[in-house]
Amino acid sequence: MSSKAEAKVAEATAAPVVSTSDELPPPYIADSGTIVNPGFCELSWRERQDNRVPGGGMTADQYFAPCKACGLVCGDHIPAAYKAGWLDWVDPSVNFRWESHTGVAVINGEKKELLSCWICWEYDHTWVKPMLPDEWYLHMRKHFKVDGYRPCKGAAGAMQRRRNCSLTTCPKIHS
Repeated sequence: MSSKAEAKVAEATAAPVVSTSDELPPPYIADSGTIVNPGFCELSWRERQDNRVPGGGMTADQYFAPCKACGLVCGDHIPAAYKAGWLDWVDPSVNFRWESHTGVAVINGEKKELLSCWICWEYDHTWVKPMLPDEWYLHMRKHFKVDGYRPCKGAAGAMQRRRNCSLTTCPKIHS
């Protein structure tokens, strides 16, 4: 991990965290489906929209197959820095990670995932430049641990898709 990433982890870990369990995040912008894709891979953009519809979206095993649009093979490793000092850490789920991809970068001859942030896009309409997974997890850590965004969890305790949520206007983050 780079010293810049380590500094971000230290900052997020050392910062005082106010309990936000009773506070709701900003209102969800439900019209994001009518807005032009800001830079997500075309299939990840479509998957995010499809996961809102009952029966829509891909199956779990499809998230580990190469993306037909950009060739990404989604990883599932969660860096230790994301979980450090956070006993009840939030697993952002593989399908949320897959939905967040923008493509791949070739670094030292190796293909690496590039990810952006659906939370920034859907809640603030702010496009975040694509990040490598370690940086993306630090970004997500800030949203979940510091900013107070909470995932909507299904019966098994994992982040669930919006299509599976029983609430019509759930303010939590869905995969």
